Amino acid sequence: MMEKKRTPSRLLASLAFVALSGLAVSCGEEQPSGGAQEKPAQKAESAQKAPETPKKSEKTEPEKTEAEKTQAEKAKPEKTEPKKVEEPAAEQLPAGAGEVAEAAGDQYGAVTARQYEESQYEDDEESQYEDGEQPQEEVTEEDQYEDEEVAAAPSDTTMSLTVPALGISGVPVIDENSEAALTAGTMHLPGTGFPWQEGANTYIAGHRVGYAGTPSDRIFYDLPSISMGDEVTLTDANGETYNYAVSEIFAVTPFDTWVTGPTGTDTVSLQVCTETPDDWFTIGPRLMSSGPESGRLIVRATRV
Repeated sequence: MMEKKRTPSRLLASLAFVALSGLAVSCGEEQPSGGAQEKPAQKAESAQKAPETPKKSEKTEPEKTEAEKTQAEKAKPEKTEPKKVEEPAAEQLPAGAGEVAEAAGDQYGAVTARQYEESQYEDDEESQYEDGEQPQEEVTEEDQYEDEEVAAAPSDTTMSLTVPALGISGVPVIDENSEAALTAGTMHLPGTGFPWQEGANTYIAGHRVGYAGTPSDRIFYDLPSISMGDEVTLTDANGETYNYAVSEIFAVTPFDTWVTGPTGTDTVSLQVCTETPDDWFTIGPRLMSSGPESGRLIVRATRV
């Protein structure tokens, strides 16, 4: 009687264990609809196979990319067509034509048609010169006038002075800054202009009293009495005469050397010492010594 009672209790215990085992499985991942439990090895295979799907898409992507590249390549010629049009622009010049000039700023040494033509023109000119043909320079009237002026310059710079209002005729004008030149007549101040030079101020000095028995004797004694418009004439060693008319009369100090410079016109300036810049007529010690308190009377005549 006791054995029969133990058997059901063991059965019940077995059934309870099986029920607990089923509950543990249902708390995990959901099983497939077929009801069969998936083995761990199968799960691993499915996990490895899962990423294979994008691989198919990777295989198809290159096909699309190649097509796109093909379309892009077809489109490129259209974009580069302007460049092809510009290159001929350089007009396929003959070989060796491209060294014309980096002066144009082209870092690749490209040459335009105009540059090439200019280089060819220069080459033609050089070849003509090599053959003995020299270019003829255009001579303007101004250049011709300057040439005539230079050609007319006398080798001897000695001149003569004539001032009818002062009773002076053919008095020597010596190109030398010395007492000897003043004694010989009058002195041309070296460094100032000559009448054969355009725009020159020919500066001539003479004594008021001078030395008796020499051409300097009272040569410019009456210069303070000269009048506007009086005639002054210079003659060079070649016999060429230059006529002037008095246009200015004024006095300065011995330090006003600016009066020796050009005036902007063809001018002759006559200078003589005075007692002071304000006293032109007195014959006194200041005039005789020509000291710093004396004056300088300037008579300017303009070319007519």
